Amino acid sequence: MNTAQSLAKKKPIRMSGKTIKPISPFVSKLHGLKRALLLMKKCVLMALHIWGVTKGRPPGPIYAQIGIADPCNHKCVMCPDHPPEENVSPTTEAAFALKPGIMSLEQFKEIIDDYKSMDTYRIELVGQGEPMLHKQIVEMVAYAKTRGMFVRMVSNGSRIFEREAEAMVDYGMDHLQISLNAGKPMTYPLIHVTESPENYIKVKANLRYLSDYKKSKDSQLPNLRLSFVITNRNCFELNEMVQAVYDTGADEAKFEYAAVHEGTQDLRLTEEEFQKVQSLIPEAEKLAEKLGVKTSLKSFAVSAPPYLVEEVQGPSVVPCYVGWYFGRVIGNGSVLPCCQCPEPLEVMDGPERYKDLWNSATYNRFRQVSRALPERNDMLNACECDQCTVRPRNITLHNLLYPFKKIKGVKKDMLYKFKDLFNSRLTRF
Repeated sequence: MNTAQSLAKKKPIRMSGKTIKPISPFVSKLHGLKRALLLMKKCVLMALHIWGVTKGRPPGPIYAQIGIADPCNHKCVMCPDHPPEENVSPTTEAAFALKPGIMSLEQFKEIIDDYKSMDTYRIELVGQGEPMLHKQIVEMVAYAKTRGMFVRMVSNGSRIFEREAEAMVDYGMDHLQISLNAGKPMTYPLIHVTESPENYIKVKANLRYLSDYKKSKDSQLPNLRLSFVITNRNCFELNEMVQAVYDTGADEAKFEYAAVHEGTQDLRLTEEEFQKVQSLIPEAEKLAEKLGVKTSLKSFAVSAPPYLVEEVQGPSVVPCYVGWYFGRVIGNGSVLPCCQCPEPLEVMDGPERYKDLWNSATYNRFRQVSRALPERNDMLNACECDQCTVRPRNITLHNLLYPFKKIKGVKKDMLYKFKDLFNSRLTRF
């Protein structure tokens, strides 16, 4: 099927009385080129603002997360936002400062428009819930793509039915990550404890349909990744996980060890289990090569669970620049500075637009006190800066910004290459 035939079969949708048509591959490539040029410009503007060369409003974030739905239909043992009852802890109880909510389509469109006005074009439908629970998810994806956005989404895959799968392909969603976390049906409910082995099979069938539909449309989008968070409940299923990627037609697999908190100490691997996992990786790599499956097993092989690492490379808390390059809003209107700080800086519950809150006095104060880390400030009391997931990115950025004041004691392979520095979905494959 040629491109013209493919586009002819794509179904336009109606939104606010207007018809939104799918994006053609040519227009999609033009959008990609524009985003690349704007990224280079934004990096320069961000550096000038951090150095204090330019004053006033900071440039918009390089990438942003929009959590359109705070509730979740799964309860997963390692999840800090919606854990099973037995895994509740002070960490999980602090996940939401305000009651979880659902973002309206109108507010979503306003946020997208604001990001576009700030030259922010990398949007992630990621928050603290399941985005596919939103009844207008298709309209949201379509609108973001018509505004030229790079759109990524993280989902558990349980509600990606035929209509949703076809829309993701037809409207050119760029990247879709599915949290599968099991290689066998019987293991799935040990992690997604509200689910059954049959639901695991259904999720795989949903993904197979999406992959087959992509192929029928001669499309490479969305890039489909399966994610496997490794705990002692699934750690010996690497081969089966690779096979699941092949079975669903996914493009790649991401492996990472779970971070644990007070309520999930029972998920820790012992040293013996960790060594067993290490011994299984070469066989899984061979299977992946045989099946033609792309994985992150190479980088996974040189990583270790944080709780088994006795010595942290360099200082545990470092200067933070997340207030310049990252934005985050969730369904209840909370404007959050990052994923480690549960207290909102602002709340979108009035007439003020996101672009105005991005330049508020509170947000600007956060930028200054986080840049001054490791010096502590009361504003950061609720933030888990000592467990920062973007610490390597902050160290890399700091060393680029201040080459004569580099953070020392960090191995080179831990840091980012410049071209990957703001690739929010980066996993070293």
